[in-house]
Amino acid sequence: MTANKHVALDLDDVILDFVGGILRWLKTEYSAEVDPEKIVDFNLRPFLDPIIGKNWWTAFRERDWLWPNFDAVPGAIGAIEQLRREGWYLEIVTSKPDWAEYATWKWLGKWRPKVQRVTIIGPEDNKADYTTAPVLVDDKADNIREFIEAGRQGILFTRPHNRNANIPGAIRAGGWADVLDLLRASDGTFPQEDK
Repeated sequence: MTANKHVALDLDDVILDFVGGILRWLKTEYSAEVDPEKIVDFNLRPFLDPIIGKNWWTAFRERDWLWPNFDAVPGAIGAIEQLRREGWYLEIVTSKPDWAEYATWKWLGKWRPKVQRVTIIGPEDNKADYTTAPVLVDDKADNIREFIEAGRQGILFTRPHNRNANIPGAIRAGGWADVLDLLRASDGTFPQEDK
């Protein structure tokens, strides 16, 4: 492995299908058929609160057993295995509230993505402060922006909730096939953070 052949991966909506899981929960519990293409903002409250009748995050916390049962993003587990075989150092860096940390470990135990490291940070933490990876793959535009501002590369994993994000210097990936192509083309030659 070269020093730069190291990538940080977000968990929710990059590896774990968070929005898909939420939409299946809404269909099962509230009979609400929701088109994922209509979720065009990272803040889900204006969209979900009217369906649930209260703060969706509070309702979701009351059902904390749901999160570990969500599916993987199509292609994620296989792509991670391929990158690992190709010599990449793979690190999941995910932000979670304290109450949801167990859900992360339970989901990881079920799907077992072949990564070398998992780092769980707080919701307000900057991922660039918790990894030395020269590149981050994430669906949250703010995380990509912070990573680029730290002198590193960000690959925005395109989802409906970030399709309108404009982040100078970010590279977009429409799915895991794109992530594989981008990482392989770079061969780990992403810019390193100045120390």
